[in-house]
Amino acid sequence: MSDFTRGEVADLKNATIGKVEGGFNLAKPAQSLQLASVLQKFVRENNLTSKIQGKEYALIEAWQFAGSQLGLVPVIQSIVNVSGSNVMTGDAEIKYMATVDIVSLETGRTMSRGIAICSNKEYSKKKFDEYAIASMAQTRAIGKGFRNLLGWLMKAAGVEATPAEEMDFAKHEEELKNIPDEGERKLLRELVFGSDLTEDEKSAALTAIEFCTDYKRYQQIEHKLSARQKPFDQIPNPDQRDIKKHVKNITGNGNV
Repeated sequence: MSDFTRGEVADLKNATIGKVEGGFNLAKPAQSLQLASVLQKFVRENNLTSKIQGKEYALIEAWQFAGSQLGLVPVIQSIVNVSGSNVMTGDAEIKYMATVDIVSLETGRTMSRGIAICSNKEYSKKKFDEYAIASMAQTRAIGKGFRNLLGWLMKAAGVEATPAEEMDFAKHEEELKNIPDEGERKLLRELVFGSDLTEDEKSAALTAIEFCTDYKRYQQIEHKLSARQKPFDQIPNPDQRDIKKHVKNITGNGNV
């Protein structure tokens, strides 16, 4: 990630004559379309997107490339430690807030600003070290700064206008869709208690149910438990569900 101080930007500005050589001018519609095409090709060839919920989101390097073509660089203004603890639970929280300016090399003017935070209370950041939390806050702020200015350009290049680093929550939601919910786990537990498994086998099965994190594994457990169900005449005090299951098995086998 390339970040600059104001002094470094001034040095780069002095070394730049007129504009960034080979750069684009978004004030000219034809060049805007040309840049969108160049950006799309660069992003695809270098695999600079992340697919989330069926959509493509640009990684920070893609945003930086777009900025570089326009003579724009990110300047870190601040990274502030805003860590604390939950007043109710006392749990410590590592949290950083970063502020980044997007600066024109040609004029030295601030063209956009991004402010972002990152916390180890986020689902995907629970195991992050403190330096990684601070770094992600900075990365998100850079992406936000470029997005505020060039979101439309990224969209024109065929990619979503939100930086991928801001979509961690959506990744978590997508993961949860592939995990059996509590109601589905309850059905498996009922199969365990209605089975002829030994006590040790039941304990192992219940543990497997709790740690089941995908539907392929869920179906495997369900298949094994279904094959170990007690005969109807061995079920003490069968309820309506047991009776319906018994009738279904009989009719399914063509015995009535």
